[in-house]
This record gives sequence, structure tokens and C-alpha cells, in this order.
Amino acid sequence: MKLYEVCVKCGHVGRNHYIDKIFAIAASSGKEAAAKARRMPRVKHHHDDAIRYVLEISEERYDELRINNREDPFFSCRNIQDQRRLCDIERSEEWTDADLDREWKDNKLKYYHKEKIRNPKKYFINYMYGEALAV
Repeated sequence: MKLYEVCVKCGHVGRNHYIDKIFAIAASSGKEAAAKARRMPRVKHHHDDAIRYVLEISEERYDELRINNREDPFFSCRNIQDQRRLCDIERSEEWTDADLDREWKDNKLKYYHKEKIRNPKKYFINYMYGEALAV
């Protein structure tokens, strides 16, 4: 068995936020260590980029990481009130494509003459194609 240091994105710190945590894992390969880390509690399991990095480490570093995680209040909290009271968390914000689309969406109503258009892109592609070429 080899010893690995795996940095992962952990959740339960707010919507669209995460916190990086480092786990000490014993496994036969780096892929197996990453798979074990992904299945651990509080990790954002379904994120493609949940595993930040995997490094092979010494036994001293392994013991140090195990002690740090055992003493970390983030892993011992049972509810959000404990987490707010005990943890001083530096969270990072993550944005998905859906969030960016929602932020950049233009919510203004579109009109053609005095007629309101529900889907302007579809309308102009299907109905205004000839006029756009004529102009």
C-alpha cells in the first residue's frame, strides 16, 4: 500500500460555494486513492473537478494529515449551527454554465414594430431572414 495526499472540493458551506480539504489515503494507486476520496463524506461527489490533485507522500506527512483532519472542526460538526460557531471557513465560489447563462440573460422585452416577441432569436431566424438579407 502506498500513501497519498488527495485535495478535494468539500461542500456544505453554502450554495455555489466549496472548501478545499486534504485527505490522507492509503491505496495501491493514485486512481484508487482519488476514487476513495470521492466517496468520502462532505465531498462534492458529482462534480467532475471534485478531485484537485493526488500526490504520493511519506508516512510522516500521512500521520500529520490524519491528526490535522481529526482536529479539524469542519469534520466534527453535526449541524450548521456548530459549523458557524466552530469553523472559520474560507470558502471559494464556483460558477456553473447555468449560473452564467442566468446572469448574462437579457430580461428586456423584445418588440418588432408593436408586436411583442416571445423568443427573439427564433423569430428573427425563422421569420425575418429575408428582410435581414434585403437590408
